[in-house]
Amino acid sequence: MDAPLLDNGLVILDKPRGHTSHEISAFVKNITGAKRAGHAGTLDPNVSGVLPIALGRATKLLQYIAAADKTYVGIIKFRNVQAREKIESYFRQFTGEIVQTPPKMSAVRKVPRKRVVHYFSLLEISRENPRLALFEAKVGAGTYIRTLCTDIGKLCNGARMEELRRIAVGRISENESHGMNEVVDAMWALNNGKGGSAIKSIIMPPEKYIFFPRAYVKESAVGHIKSGAQVMAPGVESIDREAERGGLVAIYCGMERFLGIGRAEMNWHDLEKKKRGLAVRLERVHL
Repeated sequence: MDAPLLDNGLVILDKPRGHTSHEISAFVKNITGAKRAGHAGTLDPNVSGVLPIALGRATKLLQYIAAADKTYVGIIKFRNVQAREKIESYFRQFTGEIVQTPPKMSAVRKVPRKRVVHYFSLLEISRENPRLALFEAKVGAGTYIRTLCTDIGKLCNGARMEELRRIAVGRISENESHGMNEVVDAMWALNNGKGGSAIKSIIMPPEKYIFFPRAYVKESAVGHIKSGAQVMAPGVESIDREAERGGLVAIYCGMERFLGIGRAEMNWHDLEKKKRGLAVRLERVHL
């Protein structure tokens, strides 16, 4: 296997229940032999699902993955049986911008914070136990689903989160994730002369999972960027039309060569009119 992937790769792991995110990151680090590893978007020990794990230099890019929206499916258990219309009305009250205080078990300060719930949808009520309801929720980074369920319980004489699974981090879905046994088997094959195709299908370049609009620079600008110089207008080939002033962009030279992350000081229209000036302010050089 190419050494650069172990020093600059990302594994989308399907985290099992019963382990902390830190334990899973340490496991992947040890089994791959990477020098360091980190994860994006901590999951509680009893929550399963999508957990991006970065290896080596890719850990410095985790903040650009962890900030993405998260999507979950879960089960909420009500103290008393609730009508479908009632449950849907409770969920609507916790959709949009909300104020949430992190739970006691979290590692952050227990102060109220504004969070965004894009949707909170009732999927099914259990026939065997109508106190259980299956839901799907898409939320902004830093939103606690357990706390959402507890707060809903304050409207209806009690409720709690019974089970939870994360099915997506931004545009990274569970369909792209790999189980721990897959990582073990792939590394065994690599280390025992059976080929590296399996592990190469698991460890990916981190930029594959960074979905910001792109700024394309000229080859002549690459050396300046490497030395930490800002990206000036003459060095830019083009900027995606989706890029906004002040918004994050992924910096590329050509279609495949990822250089880092910056903030656009010009959009595509500015770039057409202006021949000079700061086009992209560097945030992270990744060469």
